[in-house]
Amino acid sequence: MNTMALESSPAFKHDVIDQSSCTKTLLVNGRQSSFDSSTKCNLNRGFSKVSHETDSIWISGDYDSLPEVPMFYPIERTSTVVDCCDSREIARRITGCLQKLSITAKFNASEASLFAETLDYTKFHIRLYKSNNINNKGILVELQRVDGDSFNFVKYVQAILASARGENINGRKATARRSSLNYIPSSIISCHLDKRRQPEECNAEYMMHIEELLKKDRSDAVLLGIESLVLLTDQDRSQVSLSVAEAVLNGNGHSVIKDFVRKCIHCPHLTLSPEDNAFDYASWQCCDRLHNAALAVLGNSLKTASDAKSSKLLGFLLESEEWMGHSGIVDALLSELSHAEDRSHDAYHAARCLNTLLDSSPEMKMALIERGLPRLMKISQAVGQRRHSLLARECDAALFLMADE
Repeated sequence: MNTMALESSPAFKHDVIDQSSCTKTLLVNGRQSSFDSSTKCNLNRGFSKVSHETDSIWISGDYDSLPEVPMFYPIERTSTVVDCCDSREIARRITGCLQKLSITAKFNASEASLFAETLDYTKFHIRLYKSNNINNKGILVELQRVDGDSFNFVKYVQAILASARGENINGRKATARRSSLNYIPSSIISCHLDKRRQPEECNAEYMMHIEELLKKDRSDAVLLGIESLVLLTDQDRSQVSLSVAEAVLNGNGHSVIKDFVRKCIHCPHLTLSPEDNAFDYASWQCCDRLHNAALAVLGNSLKTASDAKSSKLLGFLLESEEWMGHSGIVDALLSELSHAEDRSHDAYHAARCLNTLLDSSPEMKMALIERGLPRLMKISQAVGQRRHSLLARECDAALFLMADE
């Protein structure tokens, strides 16, 4: 992306969020519907007509129930044929692989297909067909990319197709980098590559670039800004993670960053310009991504602050109305856990945040327990065990921390 083009875009002022004003009107299937902070600002987002299945069995019939490959249909190169295997067994292998890789899926049993989305926003379809080979009852497994990084998609393809054939996969490699992006945004790549520069100098330039992006009135600019924050708050990949975490958590002279992250968590649609805020499919997709990235930024920032022994960043949170008050950040994180079935990626980042808060002080732990965190973690744990291994891991850790209470 050309950052010079972004910098020439006029500034767009983001007002401080007033959650009570989060009310809009939008069209849903041609009808007007209310958009308010108690519903859509908690982002129960769903546009696909694909139905959710709670079980791992999304192929209900035998081989004969599978669709045939349509005439003149070009088969993707990202496909394989599995011979002499029950279709339900292949479906079970695929869903098991998706759970290990923490890839969420929406199933369509009537079409023997599913729509999958990874933590790094790669989206693709998986479809099962009868093989065209009349000599055996082979099953064609096809993956088709819809959106996201093609290089990462190929890595997912290799694991999923191997699993469909019954081969063992190593889920650790695919989920090792779980808190950041797999690419460096162009807004900060020049600073990132120059290893001779001091962290303080880089940090000032990073902050300047990000604040300029977040003030733009274009959705692609603000997405680039928030995704840059995801990288810079990851202590495993950034040399300025603590400074950026301070800006995210308490402003520290960069209130634009702090306010923008809060707004993306509570009401991400308010970050869009009037032109982009059309409440169509593209707008909702942008809101989804902003919301998820903001949760990732918050999780990274809390973890960085917690691991910095000299930092006192987490000490003020228990007394902060913005965090602990009614409809504050903690309530928003708890709400994400309650929607883990529909939004597992968001619940995973929320669980990361809550785990860090649990371990920050005995007083914070008691406050979270009193708000019903154990019950929500158990619900999310069950979802993670079926669909999202990273979510299950975070829930296991949280329940262990609360076991002695």
